[in-house]
Amino acid sequence: MFHNILLAYDGSDNGRRALETACEFSKKLGADLKIVHVLMHGRPPQELVRMAEVEHLVKQVQTSPSLQLVLPDGRPAEMLRQGALDGGSARVISALGDQLVANAKERCKTLGAQNVTGSVRLGDHAEEILDAGNEAGADMIVIGSRGLGKIRSAVLGSVSQKVIHNATQTVVVVK
Repeated sequence: MFHNILLAYDGSDNGRRALETACEFSKKLGADLKIVHVLMHGRPPQELVRMAEVEHLVKQVQTSPSLQLVLPDGRPAEMLRQGALDGGSARVISALGDQLVANAKERCKTLGAQNVTGSVRLGDHAEEILDAGNEAGADMIVIGSRGLGKIRSAVLGSVSQKVIHNATQTVVVVK
């Protein structure tokens, strides 16, 4: 019935619960699991810092009274706190997305998910998730009910609502 599962993953609390749910489905159904992360274009830098800190993608280093963020390879990520979204910041955002997917893949493998792959995409969040689901031949899309954004709908986030309404696959929304 379900052979290919797409997990839309953003590193949020609901995203982590969706990851665990998708892994459980993959393990029990013997279904392949593809993870997709859509880069956080247009989001305020504070949200990027929050995602990086939540996912432990940056180390916090106490220098003087100020907090300095350092990427795993030792490069400073202070530009995210300062709000500078230039070409360098775009590379940092891309690197964070790649690392987020790599960490999610490892976690899924640990949880027993089958044939785990991952990708990072850029564009409208819901549209990219829907496209990734179609391209992967997904029978099911698993997504968190709300991601990292501060604007919240009454019940579901706008991305999960759009995916529910436009997907041809079964959609599982995890709270």
